Amino acid sequence: MKSCFLVLLLAAWFAAGCDHLKAHTEAPPVAEPAADFKPDILGAEQQTSDLYAEAKMIGTITDGELAEISGLAPSRTMRGAWWVHNDSGNEAKLYALNAQGKKLGEFTVADATNDDWEDMASYQGKDGKPMLYLADSGNNGGERTELTLYRVVEPNLAKSTSGVTAAAEKFKFRYPAGKPDAEALFTDPATGRPYLVTKTTKPPCAVYRFPWPLRADQTMTLEKVSGRGAEALSQLALVTGAAASPDGSRVVVRTYFTALELVRAKGKPFESLFAAQPERLKIPLERQGEAITYTVDGKALVTTSEKIPAPLFQLVRTGK
Repeated sequence: MKSCFLVLLLAAWFAAGCDHLKAHTEAPPVAEPAADFKPDILGAEQQTSDLYAEAKMIGTITDGELAEISGLAPSRTMRGAWWVHNDSGNEAKLYALNAQGKKLGEFTVADATNDDWEDMASYQGKDGKPMLYLADSGNNGGERTELTLYRVVEPNLAKSTSGVTAAAEKFKFRYPAGKPDAEALFTDPATGRPYLVTKTTKPPCAVYRFPWPLRADQTMTLEKVSGRGAEALSQLALVTGAAASPDGSRVVVRTYFTALELVRAKGKPFESLFAAQPERLKIPLERQGEAITYTVDGKALVTTSEKIPAPLFQLVRTGK
């Protein structure tokens, strides 16, 4: 992920609308993009949808332990709270934040290691338990042939804001070809089936699904997803986060600069999303925006960034 910082810097410090960040931080040095890297890939010249209102800052993360946030998900045990995690080089911990971004506490994830956690996703299990996925899917150097997805019961913040989670389930996986990096995870909330979107410095990237049901007794090979919507997503560069709405009607995939949202037709199965033409969304330019999720009611999107102070932005959905 650090190696993909090159193009982020180009936009984050020279695009309009970054005054709120300049007030708090100094601009890092700008790296030159590849000669064949086209700005249009970033969505800079694309028309955006009006399905969401302009982003508003609802809080700021300032805790020094949270300088490398890479995943964000809403809590289902405390209204308005958020779960976040750091990426590589950090402990295997979940951090709970209040609605304004203040740290409420932290939980060590039992039986887990943070080699390079890149995203997280939440869903309601069939037994009613709220569940969290953690994708240890970072592979910047292309050296990891086997990666890990963790699944853990969400800690009950109504009872405690710090401690140790229940033992995490560990699922090993690989790709059908190559050793890509991936920083974007989402799940079908009705079944709990997880999906990853790979990260590349220029298109194409790809959407992959996990075999279902998940198997802890073997290394699973992911399956590439096809369809009009999946093909549109593959044209994104520098994908850093994703999420599915709680009702499974929408999936959003973000980069450092833009986001695409797929919308499922009413009454259709979850994977019909991948046949839909996505809407391009205008998201706020952040210093190193790597996280996006839906609110627990699905009525808004929330984004945040690596580096502190990290604003929490909310985009309220205004369209159908």
